[in-house]
Amino acid sequence: MPMRNNYFILLLFFIQFSFSQEKEREVLVGKVVSDSLEVENITVLNLSSNIGSVSDFDGKFSIKARASDTLVFQGLSFVSKKYILLESDFLINEFKVKLQVKLNELNEIVVTPNSLTGNLAEDSKKIKVYVPNLAGIDFSKLSFPDDQYSKVANPLEKSGSSPLTGINFNKILDLFDTAEKREKRKKIRAENIANEKWLREVQSESFYDHLMKRYSHNFIVENLKIKNEDIVSFIAFADPGSYQLAEFLKSENELKFVEYLVAKSSEFNRNKLEENNTNLKYED
Repeated sequence: MPMRNNYFILLLFFIQFSFSQEKEREVLVGKVVSDSLEVENITVLNLSSNIGSVSDFDGKFSIKARASDTLVFQGLSFVSKKYILLESDFLINEFKVKLQVKLNELNEIVVTPNSLTGNLAEDSKKIKVYVPNLAGIDFSKLSFPDDQYSKVANPLEKSGSSPLTGINFNKILDLFDTAEKREKRKKIRAENIANEKWLREVQSESFYDHLMKRYSHNFIVENLKIKNEDIVSFIAFADPGSYQLAEFLKSENELKFVEYLVAKSSEFNRNKLEENNTNLKYED
């Protein structure tokens, strides 16, 4: 009896040990492909770990994952795709996923009796032409006012010379560079140097890093109404570029930045809704 209990305890220990040794995630190198469109900036999201990645110009990406993880591939011009990873996907040099292009249906074209045929001789007969009756008008008795808007060409004015002496006073005044002008140019140069330094500082970090430094995860979910699994995809969608971001991150533009994020989140959610409706239509 004690021996049987020992076997039972060892069995329980072995089962517990097996479950605790869950395989760690490793870097999966993959590539998104498509028949016709470019596959840059495709969002790759691991739903099992909430880790995201974005494809480069060639569609290549890398993401931490393991077998049985679910990956979601999303792009504005493509039908979203879910894929459950297999052990064999980690044994190949490059894991590939093919996305289908999202087809937008055009509105129905209505052909009317007045539609053009492409034959100029036939189409010209259908066009109504209005010809004014000018037979009773005597143009010699009509008077037209002088042109009040065109500027009079004056060679003296164009050259900047005085009509009396022929001396170009504008050229003379340009020689006297006042201290005020020099100070103004100095201030402009200083502002340009400061702006360039600030731009380089902004470019040293990604839009994702800047956004997460200023706003919490809860702010994005609760205030911008972005689902947790769509955060990485939304940030890639809302990236304004380094020049506009540099302006947004200035303290005086904080409100403008928030307004921009709210507008982009509304646009993103509309696109997601249309994408979901399209996917449901394809499934039907």
